[in-house]
Amino acid sequence: MIDRISVEQCTLCGSCYNACPVDAISFKTLYLDFLYPAIDNSRCVGCDRCEKSCPILADKQEPESGYPIAFAARSRDEEARRKSSSGGVFYELASEILSEGGYICGAVFDDHFHVKHIVSNTQKDLYRMMGSKYAQSDMGMCFRQIKTLLDEGKNVLFTGCPCQVAGLRTYIGRKHPNLLLVELICHGIPSDHMLQTYIGMQERKYGARLTRMEFRNKKKGWHNSSVRMEFENGRVHSEPMTFDTYMQGYFRGVTLKESCFSCQFRGFKSGSDLTIGDLWGAEISIPDMDDNNGLSAVIVNSEKGTLFLNRNKIIRRQFEIDKILKYNQSLLTSFDEGAQRTAFYAYTEKYDLERAIETFFQETLLQKAKRKFRFFLRYAWYTLQGKGKPLY
Repeated sequence: MIDRISVEQCTLCGSCYNACPVDAISFKTLYLDFLYPAIDNSRCVGCDRCEKSCPILADKQEPESGYPIAFAARSRDEEARRKSSSGGVFYELASEILSEGGYICGAVFDDHFHVKHIVSNTQKDLYRMMGSKYAQSDMGMCFRQIKTLLDEGKNVLFTGCPCQVAGLRTYIGRKHPNLLLVELICHGIPSDHMLQTYIGMQERKYGARLTRMEFRNKKKGWHNSSVRMEFENGRVHSEPMTFDTYMQGYFRGVTLKESCFSCQFRGFKSGSDLTIGDLWGAEISIPDMDDNNGLSAVIVNSEKGTLFLNRNKIIRRQFEIDKILKYNQSLLTSFDEGAQRTAFYAYTEKYDLERAIETFFQETLLQKAKRKFRFFLRYAWYTLQGKGKPLY
């Protein structure tokens, strides 16, 4: 049964949950701040479908012969690109599927800012799927919905982290001609509980309910992306994502789930047709395409991915994959477990998660003042050198 998989291995992809014919699996085993699948043995019929659907137990999939092939790319729709975390490639891919009467599956915020995957055939939900969401997504019964649509002959585009792509591929059981698998370049995932705790802290700080959240707001440019939170009373939190309290735990490798530190699906082993994400380093490696409004790396892993990309009107240029890997090491290697991780969770157990976040990740007023002063000096130097505005 699926209880063969440890918390150090489990990716929380939801494949076993979708595969169980008697719904004997639920996510209720708490480890640190993540919920893991558990089996109700009184309902289990021993069919082993959970095991057969588990991507950890299944064979890993390498790119097809002659792949991967890489591109620098961006959407032709400037408004869509502005709303996207990087170059708007997902918007273009998903729009193509919708225009053909197909369905898309991706992560959205619900009304309470929990992250979940949904299946939809509407442009409105496409907009909800755009933008990065740095928290574990609840897959729900999306895999079952996708299988039903595929059985009906519908085209489906699925986008998610490599482990989620691998989970769906294993659940379906074969490469389906009507299913386009698009993985995101993934650093790792914090928990929903972590995000909800942080939101609660911010709502108390700003004195109102959160009404909108963007992890990658590009008002100051793609290279200066900010976490932006808007509240019911009109107040706004905007902080460079590299300094935001929540993102500190993410970047330091403290709040990621256990399996992210030994991910089995890096190195293009998820079975995806396309890999998309930020083309970091673009200002150095391809400056004529970098206008600071977002640029995407697109890596093609299969003939299906090539055929679909060729039908699309995305602006693209073939690009050396080594230049993408140089600035996106998470494509190949897992992030190191942060030095503070053990201490952070020990502190959480002794006190609570909110107090641990405040203690370990929140800047003091003095630290913030020093950081802003350093930025001012760098900004002045860059201006004098005619180099424009520096990165945070």
